[in-house]
Amino acid sequence: MTDITTQLPQCWQDVNDALSAGIDRLILFGPPGTGKTYAGLTLGNVSRGAFRVVCNEDMTEADITGHYKPAGDVWNWKDGQVIKAWQGDGLNGGRVVADEIDRASGDVLSVLLAMFDTPDSATWEHPNTGQIVRPLPGFSVVMTTNIEDMRELPQALKDRFPVAIRINEPHPNGLLTLPEDLRAAAAASADADRDRRFSLRAFQAYAKLRQQMERERAAKIIFGQQAQSILDALAINSVSEVV
Repeated sequence: MTDITTQLPQCWQDVNDALSAGIDRLILFGPPGTGKTYAGLTLGNVSRGAFRVVCNEDMTEADITGHYKPAGDVWNWKDGQVIKAWQGDGLNGGRVVADEIDRASGDVLSVLLAMFDTPDSATWEHPNTGQIVRPLPGFSVVMTTNIEDMRELPQALKDRFPVAIRINEPHPNGLLTLPEDLRAAAAASADADRDRRFSLRAFQAYAKLRQQMERERAAKIIFGQQAQSILDALAINSVSEVV
């Protein structure tokens, strides 16, 4: 378990509790830049490996199951991320983190649904050996999406992932990557109205820029029309901390 140095918001406590209870199919949804991928890769038992798959329109089945790769005059088989996770350490399965699952094409989504099915149903025939491969015990999947309404996901996908947790606050360990004076504003901005919503990445970029230029200019570059609102929030937080 990753070390947590501050009190967890409720959404993150729910994630910890779900993983501790043995939930092996979990969806994390909500605003971008709050640490959903970080959670999948680090929280719970990932000692047998955590393998990331970033879904997009160009993704193919080869990214999932594997493909042949040239090595000189020989073509060798290279397992895909899901097969690697199925095999884990050879005794127990690892974890797949499927990022932005809503961006997967229909064909790829069909393959993922088959690979993420129950252990009794999920099988794959190795094209090189003909071996029938199944996920080893302990295999788990954490899927992430930035959608706000779970009804937008296919029903077949939701059926395989009955536990879905909306992440509406940045993970505390993510906030610790920011200078202390930016943390409160970053936490408040993560789930604000869409035109006032900014991820941890935006505040990390602002922290770098303000080291090289005036804060007002850095804020304008990063936050655009909301720059003054962010600066005002930072000023209020600074006064509150002093009081």
